[in-house]
Amino acid sequence: MVGLINKRAVVQVIGCLLNNPDLLDTYDITEEDMHEEFYVYIFNTIYNLHLQNVKVIDSFTIDSYLSSYDMQYKVFTVNKGIEYIDNAKKIAVAENFDYNYNLLKKFTLLRYYDQRGQDIKFIYDPTKIAPEDQEAETKKLDGYSVDDIINLVELELVTKPRMHFKVQQFEQGKLAGEGLMELKEQWKQEPEFGISLQSPTMNNIARGARLKKFYLRSAPSGVGKTRLAVGDICTYSIPWFYDIEENKWVYTGFSEPALFISTELEIDELQSMLIAFVSGVGEDKILDGKYSKDEEERVDQAIKYIKSAPLYLEHIDDFDISDIENLIKKYKIEKGVYYISFDYIHSSVKLIMQIATISKGMKLQEHQVLYMFAIKLKEICNKLGVHIDSATQVNGEYKTARDKDETLLRGAKSIADKIDLGIIAMPPTREELKAIEPVLSKGVSLNPNLIYHIYKVRRGKISRVRLWLHADLSTCRTYDLFVTNNDNELISVEKITIEALEKLLDDNSIKEEDVELTEETKEEAVKFFF
Repeated sequence: MVGLINKRAVVQVIGCLLNNPDLLDTYDITEEDMHEEFYVYIFNTIYNLHLQNVKVIDSFTIDSYLSSYDMQYKVFTVNKGIEYIDNAKKIAVAENFDYNYNLLKKFTLLRYYDQRGQDIKFIYDPTKIAPEDQEAETKKLDGYSVDDIINLVELELVTKPRMHFKVQQFEQGKLAGEGLMELKEQWKQEPEFGISLQSPTMNNIARGARLKKFYLRSAPSGVGKTRLAVGDICTYSIPWFYDIEENKWVYTGFSEPALFISTELEIDELQSMLIAFVSGVGEDKILDGKYSKDEEERVDQAIKYIKSAPLYLEHIDDFDISDIENLIKKYKIEKGVYYISFDYIHSSVKLIMQIATISKGMKLQEHQVLYMFAIKLKEICNKLGVHIDSATQVNGEYKTARDKDETLLRGAKSIADKIDLGIIAMPPTREELKAIEPVLSKGVSLNPNLIYHIYKVRRGKISRVRLWLHADLSTCRTYDLFVTNNDNELISVEKITIEALEKLLDDNSIKEEDVELTEETKEEAVKFFF
């Protein structure tokens, strides 16, 4: 399509690069952004001269450089290159570089779609001739970022057709009795259990970390949501940990490919937690580099085990639903990942913009945005056959609430409708500690400093109970103590250890060689990567 270039943005970017070539070290600019050969030759010359550490790049320098290349020099002289460069240097406004750079990228993206036959006139129509129409199109384009344009095209090509034709609505329908006998025999041979969580008691209550299930752990700030999640994902993926009680390395047998998606902490902040969990050495000692006795040897050995484990870390601070879904698809297809920990559910600028686009500009409250995000995470579990655990903050009512349940979820208690396991994690109050004094008087190995208030377990026989733990946040480890009902009365719940689960799942764990991609998944992979 003619007209998919903004020459004012091109001259501004070229002029700024001439005045400050170091911008090339920060901004991702390619010859594709220049589009026409005259601009491409000038840009490539600036780029090559900058690589050679030429400090002053002007019309004389560029003319001298291009004179060695007959075809390029001819294009340069026919288009009055010297005059163009002198003018570009003069009119360039450094303060507007970001605006013109982004405008350049928008037109590159529009050309990309146009060359592939995608109609982009609903985003920007360069065929309109009347000045007032051109002004309206430019104003409309200014209102979109590159990400907005991608989301709008995806909305037009994917989301709207799915909503209109409701392709997935009838996919799962079948006669109620179909396959029941096979299911019954399957459960006899392969009981519905997932791989081990860190807590043996939670293995019983939640039936392990099950595929196609979405687990949610909520807590106030400072309780250690991320550290608790790190402990679980290490249990999934790293088959060795140091047993402090026994003073020896223990092999668990679990080495499932897993992904931790962080929305706040940087990768190195997560890595120090991994080392602490596996080695049993407090993170503060690792960060200070001060060890006692054999601790440094344990840390070194832990690093070796972590490096050999199929555990992957990603950091993403501004995200939307598509970012998370595509990331999970990518790791499932490339690495065989089936266990994902998404740091915690909260709104972001990009997420709010995407939901607003899908809802045609309707203003939604935060709890509605979070609810839609939770729905999508559960859909991803079912669609891709993966396990996802995540977390949320709690609202201010947690300080006075007697029963800790879904009513404490900050933003949207309706999120609880979409989860398979719901936990509120909190330190015990003075009243709660006083209520369990009869239990503590019988002797408990460690002081209880954390309670899992378990308010929902889909397909579980134990719910509305409290699991009392001792949490060592410096090593991201928790230790089960006992279980009570919501009246703090002791109840018996069997602990299912890692060894017991390993025996149960030995023949049933998903292995990389067992992963088969369906035609649908292959098509999705092609769309994602290309």
